[in-house]
Amino acid sequence: VAQLSHEQRSCGIVACSAGNHAQGVAFSAIKLGIDAVIVMPTGTPSIKVDGVRKLGGRVVLHGDTYDEAAAEAARLVEVEGRTLIHPFDDPLVIAGQGTIGMEILKQCTGKPLHAIFVCCGGGGMLAGVAAYVKRVRPGVLVIGVEAEDAAGMTASLRAGQLQELEHVGLFADGAAVKRVGEETFRICNHLVDEMLTVS
Repeated sequence: VAQLSHEQRSCGIVACSAGNHAQGVAFSAIKLGIDAVIVMPTGTPSIKVDGVRKLGGRVVLHGDTYDEAAAEAARLVEVEGRTLIHPFDDPLVIAGQGTIGMEILKQCTGKPLHAIFVCCGGGGMLAGVAAYVKRVRPGVLVIGVEAEDAAGMTASLRAGQLQELEHVGLFADGAAVKRVGEETFRICNHLVDEMLTVS
């Protein structure tokens, strides 16, 4: 958000998320004086919706899934000229999420570390952590973890190309996407050692 031009800031921003990205964008927008609309699926837990509102974000509840909410965010980009702050398929967002890997490695300085397990929805956190960890400590395994009913990265890596799931469950509502990001897939395909699914 801090990298936006003056023109982009003046037109406002929109984000789509059922998780932490929504709160981060709302917080950044209020600190920078940018009008922000956060589109969240209607089934988003009230604690997350309330968290965004407390941070000053204007919440629009739309659709039953992330993908339906994302379509509404895309519509707001077209109709209102807002800039989309993508929750996972943006190099700057991926880099920001990669700082989690930096924090883990700092905590493990001088200590053995075999593997890091990273939750995966659209792939931003997994890609960011993998990019940082494999650059600094390439021997550490990076293992992605997905909900069994929303395992888009697992399917894509297995196929060697992006796959779109027919449907996703809501076991992990903040990480349930039908299609992972192009950039996140590219990075994960190159750097992630393994994927696991949980139910």
